[in-house]
Amino acid sequence: MSRALWVVIAGLGLPGILPALAIARRSPALVFLAPLMGAGMAAVAAELELGVGLSLLTWYVVVAVTANVAVVAWWLTAGRSPPLASPPWTWSILTMLVVLGALIVPLTSLRTGIIGYDGNAVWLTHTLMVSGGHHELLTGLRNAAYTFSNPDYPPLVPAAGALAFALVGRGDLRVAIEVTALLTACALGVVGAGVAAVGGRGRPSSRIAAVVAAGAVCMVGFSVTGIYYAVGGYADLLWSAAAVGAVVWGLVLPRSTQALVVAWICAGVASVTKNEGLATALVVLVLIALRYRPLALSRLRRPRVQPESRGLQDVAVGSAVRRWAERAGFVVVPALPGLAWAGLARLIGLHNAFFTSSSAESPVSRARATIHGMAPHLVVVPVALAVLVAGCYFVRRDRERARLGHPAWLWTAWFLSLALIYVTYVLGSPPIKWWLLTSVDRTTIYPQLVLYTDLAIWMAIAFGGGGAQAAGERPAAAPVAAAPVAARTDA
Repeated sequence: MSRALWVVIAGLGLPGILPALAIARRSPALVFLAPLMGAGMAAVAAELELGVGLSLLTWYVVVAVTANVAVVAWWLTAGRSPPLASPPWTWSILTMLVVLGALIVPLTSLRTGIIGYDGNAVWLTHTLMVSGGHHELLTGLRNAAYTFSNPDYPPLVPAAGALAFALVGRGDLRVAIEVTALLTACALGVVGAGVAAVGGRGRPSSRIAAVVAAGAVCMVGFSVTGIYYAVGGYADLLWSAAAVGAVVWGLVLPRSTQALVVAWICAGVASVTKNEGLATALVVLVLIALRYRPLALSRLRRPRVQPESRGLQDVAVGSAVRRWAERAGFVVVPALPGLAWAGLARLIGLHNAFFTSSSAESPVSRARATIHGMAPHLVVVPVALAVLVAGCYFVRRDRERARLGHPAWLWTAWFLSLALIYVTYVLGSPPIKWWLLTSVDRTTIYPQLVLYTDLAIWMAIAFGGGGAQAAGERPAAAPVAAAPVAARTDA
């Protein structure tokens, strides 16, 4: 990697270290969360640049300082709290080294100097707009000559690239491409750290199995896309890996404040990376909200209320309203940057290029073509289903003792996102065969990566991973007193 790129890594990673440390503590996810949080700060800075004015660098400094001051203030005012459940230092370091090694191998492809079509026509174009300041960004996005570049795409990748230009200059445009590849590796690293956490409190054999599975998932993530998409400046693997990270930390790992916040960060990163990422992040966040604040079906019935019990009914109604407000907050707060960009894009007159007109093709023909186009990229589905059935039959109790989320959560996140992609193809305006030919291998990255990750999780469980009881220990209770969003039981 170039010397300039190390400067960029420091520019993205250093502002995110303190917030990541407050969340991850000694989890190996710390190393990978910090640059992602720095990129998220850059995305928010780009939104402020477009909506308010001034430059990206100015707003980046403001956002980074504000975030770090908030973390310091929280540390000073929160007082002592129960420690977060974390694996021993030795296993954290081993996990980090294995995951980093698995990521470095495919990143050596950066030496090929590949720049993909979207990497050039979309993401570098947007990066130069963001780098040019408020006026150039606004006029560039509105310019009809650039409608081919999907001007409504979210700003995380362009903002990270523009920050690279602000730090090292525009002498080498490829630095922005390399930053995108490194952020992609970080997102996969968070996924790997989550898979490793499945066996983090089990026997040594289960820990080793989980760490091996974590490294395998990272390498599979790059292999699903191939070198061209992985290191050519495309954002598809980045948002997909971030969304899978939200699934693992929010829907699979035992409920805790730490896992919840990591899932929120991953979902937030996905929401400001690409439009598909925002839609998928909202789906995952709704499921996380329902997992952490489950619906009480018995309360849905409305029994006849006696006059003397109206006071109790008022209390129950207030509690229900508060609980629904919490669920809404679980969704809206982490997705706020992505939702803000979508609203800002509509405010300045940007529209999704795929729905600007109606298609001359019938929905039935488009639906049939979409099924045929997606099928070759979903060959892992039968294998994943077979492993799901076998896992539920043979190691279901191990999964329950580990307090891992029910497999239905992950599979629901997979199905709903895939359904959204399918409906988009059916209802969109571009010619379906051309559209599928140029994009279906990228829009199916997330569905594939989710299922490969599920295979890795079942592998870790099969080796006794996740359960502290498997090692003769008592599983640590979620820190309810210090963090009311954490729950004690799982479903």
